[in-house]
Amino acid sequence: MLTVWFIVFAASIWVLVKSADYFTDYAEKLGKIFNLPNFIVGVMIVAVGTSLPEFATSIVGAYRGEAEFLSGNVLGTVIVNILLGLGVAVLFVRKKAVFDWDIVSNDLPFFAAAIFLVIITLSDGKFTFVEALIFLAGYIVYIFYAYHIQKSIKEKAKEKFEKQQKEEIKSDIAEVSSGKDHGHHERDAAKRKKKVLKIVFFLKISLTIVAVSSKFAVEAVINIAGMLGLATPVVAASLVALGTSLPEIIVAISAARRGNFDMVIGDIIGSNIFDLFVIFGAVGLFAEITISRDMFIILGSFLVGSFFLMWLAFIDKKMTKTEAVMFILIYILFVGKLFNIF
Repeated sequence: MLTVWFIVFAASIWVLVKSADYFTDYAEKLGKIFNLPNFIVGVMIVAVGTSLPEFATSIVGAYRGEAEFLSGNVLGTVIVNILLGLGVAVLFVRKKAVFDWDIVSNDLPFFAAAIFLVIITLSDGKFTFVEALIFLAGYIVYIFYAYHIQKSIKEKAKEKFEKQQKEEIKSDIAEVSSGKDHGHHERDAAKRKKKVLKIVFFLKISLTIVAVSSKFAVEAVINIAGMLGLATPVVAASLVALGTSLPEIIVAISAARRGNFDMVIGDIIGSNIFDLFVIFGAVGLFAEITISRDMFIILGSFLVGSFFLMWLAFIDKKMTKTEAVMFILIYILFVGKLFNIF
């Protein structure tokens, strides 16, 4: 019976990750159709999409009355993203993992603030409604902060964009003058409407599959934990966290292989900030969230430790393969501590 539940868990996580990928793809397409800014698409759609598996499983776990499930799942996911996600991604970089974005000044302070809030709010073993509101407010502040940075970057490249836009406008005027788009407006509007309806349909389908597969994943975790005599938060912080982190890890590996290490960092840090602020905040509004003393010490220690390791590694705007191997070894130590192996 244990084997059956492991198969159910693996299958449901696979379906969950794939359906979350489809949701993200179609959400991005919808954003482009309505000409949403790239920043909004990135922060509001891609971040939600890659964090959807842990978000969905956390909600289902809370709904099932597993008060400690969310803490284990979310904190475990953040630790996985840093130690395993970054570690594995750097190993796929052909030369050196070098980045241009000043993450130490721009993003790490906000990430540090999110970790600080989590440690403080969970230190008494529970998460309250008021604390949930503070977390959601923190994410709103982060969005405005990120928008301000994005805006300043765009202003620096303003001349280049303006030149490109002028060329595109001239091209459009020439096309209109030649009469190429005459009589196509109605057909284009009909095609656009049909395309939007199709995307919305697949968004609903993928979101439904996410919900169903999350239910099976949590059900499997509860049964596996019971049969092995393990605490549900332990399994949530290890198996579930690893499974739901696959979107971030896959995106990180893909970006690293293309030499875009800035995207690797943006994907992982952005998802972690979303996980801490939004998942704790959203679920904390309607469900009880608790954490045992032992789990708080293990997860809290590795969470803070992982952050400082990442900060030290990123000071010189690069990450070596030696550092990557150390990150992976520390993740193995983390799993060993969870299961009392070490």
